[in-house]
Amino acid sequence: MKHLHASIGLVALVTSSNNFSGGSFSALAFTPIGTQSKCIKTRRSTSRLQVSSLNSDSKDAQEDKYDTAELMASEMEQARLSNQYARYSHDDWLRHRASDRFFANLFKFDKSPIVKNLLDEAAILAVICVGIILWNELLIEGWTDLNEVHHEAPLADLLPSALTFKLALPTEPFFLCGGPLGLLLVFRNDCSFGRYKDAFHHWEVACSSLGNMILMAASSGTSNVEGVKQLSAASWAVVRTLQHEVSGGFDTTYAEDLKKNMPDEQQVQRLLSARNKLHRSHYDVHRAVDAFSEDISNLDKRTIINTFNNVATACAECERLYMTPIPLLYTRHTLKFLTLWMAFMPFAFYDVFATSWNHTGMIPAICIICFLFFGIEEIAVSLEEPFSILPLNELVEEFQENAQETIEWMEEEHQASTKEAPMGIEIKV
Repeated sequence: MKHLHASIGLVALVTSSNNFSGGSFSALAFTPIGTQSKCIKTRRSTSRLQVSSLNSDSKDAQEDKYDTAELMASEMEQARLSNQYARYSHDDWLRHRASDRFFANLFKFDKSPIVKNLLDEAAILAVICVGIILWNELLIEGWTDLNEVHHEAPLADLLPSALTFKLALPTEPFFLCGGPLGLLLVFRNDCSFGRYKDAFHHWEVACSSLGNMILMAASSGTSNVEGVKQLSAASWAVVRTLQHEVSGGFDTTYAEDLKKNMPDEQQVQRLLSARNKLHRSHYDVHRAVDAFSEDISNLDKRTIINTFNNVATACAECERLYMTPIPLLYTRHTLKFLTLWMAFMPFAFYDVFATSWNHTGMIPAICIICFLFFGIEEIAVSLEEPFSILPLNELVEEFQENAQETIEWMEEEHQASTKEAPMGIEIKV
């Protein structure tokens, strides 16, 4: 607990120093002019060094060549697509709060994509444990048979005395490093979950704002049903294009869906050939609003445009979340810290499990700890890019159904008002 308090104090000290450094511009105002220019030059050169180091990190990340097709077909990525966000009903919440949830989920390892993705790491740590046991018992301490009879090390005389050392480490360094590692993992998971929550929020803002925009256009008193249909199709294209932009190579039906659901083929071709498809879809929405602007008041038109501004902001935020990960310096340092901590853990477990038969109890223990700690990092990585686990298909389909239903309501009211109107009198709806 003392180590954890010390780690928290260290983080607070670093945070306070960073906050203090943010006020350097105000302190700079009281320095002489020559000193101020030197400070500005130093700061600019330091910024260039920081930018160059970040660029080198991004270049190193790009140089790590992977087969993207193989990664997309991996079991983990397919599990992300199949285990998307699920909407809960009343019965689902009851099962979620059931008292036996601890034991019901404890042994479902075959259904956990995280456990499946960490089998290689657990196998490597198990091999390290076996290597430590064989080295120490065959060369140093000896071994114990099934009858609890201890035997001397059979290979002790094969190596020189300089190489006959015991593979073991004290446990104190791991307790010392456990606090900082826990803070790193907690901060990373908190940031990743924040990205997941923001992505879902921006998607809801985009869909709800577009839906409200169609409702305002349909109920504004206009009789231009075709104009509202064009606005609905253009709005659906915005949602579908946003899904395409944040889905990457997983979205293979984008062009087919546009041709199937949009009536204007030329508009589809212009959208598919655009350099920035999302920006082009925004342009089509503005054109659709102008198509029936003569039938609505300027106040209604301004309200619709202001509503669409919220959509544009939400789309920009979704693109930002998709294109900018958590800073790689933080992610890589956390991975290095966790990997080294887990790789040396078997050396500390050797003496801890001295009472087990030939220290073999350390093998399942290290595998369980591997799943627990690496699982935390795996959850953070899964939430860092949230769009592949969000139910984007359901959101797009629901938006399309709501838009079509709104147009049907408008057509029904228009037909009803036309039938009720006296002969020779036209009533605008």
